[in-house]
Amino acid sequence: MQNYNRSNNYSSRDTQDESPEQVLQNANYNSEWITKEANSTLPSFAEIMGKYMAKQGLTNSKIRSIYGEIKRIQMGEFEKEKSSFYLLKPKVAYAFGREPQNKGLKLFKLLFDKCYPDVQDQKTYQNFASLIEAVLAYHKSYGCKD
Repeated sequence: MQNYNRSNNYSSRDTQDESPEQVLQNANYNSEWITKEANSTLPSFAEIMGKYMAKQGLTNSKIRSIYGEIKRIQMGEFEKEKSSFYLLKPKVAYAFGREPQNKGLKLFKLLFDKCYPDVQDQKTYQNFASLIEAVLAYHKSYGCKD
């Protein structure tokens, strides 16, 4: 399997024949986007994720409640909302369990599961929410359905 790095411009490649696992691996997720801050490579990553999710059938309605909860938690204090954050993991698993053949939803779950352990406090939660928002912005721009 070819390993793509940032200089290969992976975001312009057609990833639709790849598995969600391959897309996440090849797109070069960087945990520092959560633990420290976003950098210039995050938008390309978010575009790859969002484009794949849109093209593979992830609709807004399938993730609306999850994204709404992410935004609700973001508006509060992480310490007070920590239990709500922890309960997002089973909510994401449930959404995927209802439609396990949906590759777009599987990639969302894989990304969520990858980010989840790095969220520890208000700052890392804000970074997490920003990453998810960037991915879903590209998801919308690539024509996801409602």
